[in-house]
Amino acid sequence: MKANDERKRFTPTDIKKTEDTHLIVAALIATVTFAAGFTMPGGYDGNRGPNQGMAILTREIAFKAFAVTNTIAMILSTCAIEIYFFGAPYKDRDKLLKHYNSAANLVVVATVAMVLAFITGTYAVLEQSRALAIAVCVTSCLFFGIFNNLIKERFNMAIELSSL
Repeated sequence: MKANDERKRFTPTDIKKTEDTHLIVAALIATVTFAAGFTMPGGYDGNRGPNQGMAILTREIAFKAFAVTNTIAMILSTCAIEIYFFGAPYKDRDKLLKHYNSAANLVVVATVAMVLAFITGTYAVLEQSRALAIAVCVTSCLFFGIFNNLIKERFNMAIELSSL
């Protein structure tokens, strides 16, 4: 009896409402990371010569890590948006949940990549002031402690939903 009550709680309409919120989050991540890809940490070399227009910090390891994690965040959030669009026409609860879970997991990983991009980009820019760079990075890493608790809840909920 309880399983039937739980199943009724998650109707296609409820799933679509939650997807709408996730779609906004995925679009924001895609937008922010896209903009960050062009607004390079440290800026561009404006001096005439072979490096004109190139990112100033291109050779820094932290900058390379920023570029990779920023790209991962943008690609995964864009993939999540596409999954939500492809799943939108479905009326079947199980198909909706399948698309919802796939896209939601991509948004979660994109969020982690976006935070890592922030941390590495900030470190690249503040590297000359190492103490400040480390303080900002350590403070930013508090996200992962909070995130760890939230992700446990999310995966437990996903397991419960898939078993209904």
